[in-house]
Amino acid sequence: MDQNNKFQFVNSEEIKEESKVNNNIEKEDNTIEKEDNTIEISKGRHFSFEERIIASVIVILILFVGACFLGLKVINHTTVTRVNYVENSDFTYQVCLKNKTCLPENSLYNSSDINIIKLSFRYDAKYEKRVKYNNDYRVLAIISAVDEESEKVLYQESINLVEKTTVSGKKDKYSINEIVTINYDKYKELLNEYGNAQKDMEVVFYLEEGNESRNVSSIVIPFSKDTFELNKHTTVNEVRKAKEVVNVWDTYSLVYGLATSFLTIISLILVYKTTSLVLKVTNNKSDYEEALDNILKEYNNIIIVAQDGYESIIEREIIKISEFEELVKIRDRIGKPIIFSKINNVKSEFIVEDENVIYKYVIKEADFTN
Repeated sequence: MDQNNKFQFVNSEEIKEESKVNNNIEKEDNTIEKEDNTIEISKGRHFSFEERIIASVIVILILFVGACFLGLKVINHTTVTRVNYVENSDFTYQVCLKNKTCLPENSLYNSSDINIIKLSFRYDAKYEKRVKYNNDYRVLAIISAVDEESEKVLYQESINLVEKTTVSGKKDKYSINEIVTINYDKYKELLNEYGNAQKDMEVVFYLEEGNESRNVSSIVIPFSKDTFELNKHTTVNEVRKAKEVVNVWDTYSLVYGLATSFLTIISLILVYKTTSLVLKVTNNKSDYEEALDNILKEYNNIIIVAQDGYESIIEREIIKISEFEELVKIRDRIGKPIIFSKINNVKSEFIVEDENVIYKYVIKEADFTN
């Protein structure tokens, strides 16, 4: 073999070896590119500013509702106890005649002489300790005419002499005083049409405690008798039990209270952070927006903006560039423009197209967050 052939052979071997090295380098580059792609995918979806704000508001509302629910548990964690009390109910009365004189109690009265009857009711309740009470009372007049032989009710009417009134407070005792006037002559004339029937009016002081309504004092005023005495019903030193609803502070209350405080604090922290984020975004641009604006301003003469986004109609290899300055160098070398494409509010791309390769620089908001 002559020297020339030997030289050609050696050069051929060197070329083949160099080609293998280049292929290995390309494979390594492709492997690196694939590794970069794998890293890019692992980051997942990037949430926009609006999505993060909505998510924060939803979480805040959930925490706030939870705190309110547990707070109400603390407030309404109550128990019912029984408290003894003594009640007295009595009244005085005066029978006033048409001649404007008034007769004392326990007298014999002539119905034809009576003009009005004055009733002064008094009710007293004394508890064994200070309690919260909330009771209602009223004074009712029940007028009736009943046939004595058949016991058939010929007429009946109820009239509120004192409308339903509430008495409430927190003491160990309370009193009620009411004065009513009965126009005896008026009601007697009203009942005259029922002849010899038994005609009378029962005046009742009703006390309503919870769902219970009871007669604590009353008097029956007859209209069918020429002369009569008045007999009254009263309550004297009657011992009763009242329900008292009291707040209870126990282990459950402590747990509810701590949970309420915890949720409230977390809610306030989230409100502060969300408000700060909104103010920061509305008043100042983010680092991502600043970087993007700087690129667009500094290189506006070599950047083409793709208004409707970028899409390549030819399948080409994609090479991602880590720095925008490197993309500018590639653009200068191949003489192609840089295409800007906004993907969404938190991601944008800068692209340079070559015949077989697309060079891409991606800028994301996530790259600027710690």
